[in-house]
Amino acid sequence: MNTSCFRKEEKRIEAQWENTLLLPGCAGMPENVGLAGAYSGIVEGKLLVLGGANFPDKYPWEGGIKTWWATLYSYDLDTEEWTVYDDFLDRPLAYGVSISLPEGLLCIGGCDHARCSDKVFLIKKEIDSFVIDSVSYPSLPVPLANAAGAICDNCIYIAGGQESMVNERSTHHFYMLDLHHKEQGWQVMPGWDGPSLSYAVGVAQRGRFYLFSGRSYAPDELMTEYTEGYVFEPGTGKWNKMTGSFPVMAGTAIPYGEDKILILGGVEEILPTSPKHPGFSRKLRVVSTDMNALVDLFDCSYPIPVTTNAVSIGNQVFVVSGEIQPGIRTPLILKGTFRK
Repeated sequence: MNTSCFRKEEKRIEAQWENTLLLPGCAGMPENVGLAGAYSGIVEGKLLVLGGANFPDKYPWEGGIKTWWATLYSYDLDTEEWTVYDDFLDRPLAYGVSISLPEGLLCIGGCDHARCSDKVFLIKKEIDSFVIDSVSYPSLPVPLANAAGAICDNCIYIAGGQESMVNERSTHHFYMLDLHHKEQGWQVMPGWDGPSLSYAVGVAQRGRFYLFSGRSYAPDELMTEYTEGYVFEPGTGKWNKMTGSFPVMAGTAIPYGEDKILILGGVEEILPTSPKHPGFSRKLRVVSTDMNALVDLFDCSYPIPVTTNAVSIGNQVFVVSGEIQPGIRTPLILKGTFRK
């Protein structure tokens, strides 16, 4: 257990971190090696982890084959027990956007090894199990994986991502779904004044949508990592560029308090995939939405996974499995508890 501290308006806030919660095995993977790109969220007191991808037998540099999964894992926050639902999805999926709603976990887009998906479906509780509602929410205008997303004042925003697993190319897409008017479908919104992005970090705070870092790529272009931050104002329909640098590609973020964003980890520099890779960032960045700038920085003593989600409930946050080095997953779930 590790305790990190930072200041907020002269009041000392403590974050206590644990790294002991472990994903259980499933059919085809008796010992879970961890999952990148899994959907995750809280539904009626259960932490759900769904789908994802990994290298279960060998690392990529050893010739390992990437495998996609269709398993649902449910962790009861009260009893601290896992339930595993094998083959829950009708096709393996990963690298979509997860949004926790009062009625369930909304899963948006994603991909398998061959193609990206435009499907939007809800995982909801039914009696003592979970079911998939695949008809209540409209599909995306295009298939999308590796996009960023968040819910802001009953509107879901989806930014960037890629449409295909062949000739992969990052995009400038920006879509909005008004949950009060789902019949209108996903609306095309004005994009940010910057590069196309995938693996960016999206979060909502104080009625605004924030987009950090990410990378651009195309068949005829070199992959480039970016460290800019952008904020979208729904009232004006305009984007503004933020002050400072945010090297947090593929990291996670949560709103904190009334005027802060906490960005957890990320990829600060793209390095070759190898056993000698130093691992990803352990930094936790505090962003002020009043100043639209970074205001504090501290470290976590545990690895902070990337290509995953940060799921918050009350004063707790769970960073669910993910990658700790390129090609290396972790079955551990990082848990932070904030003492307010």
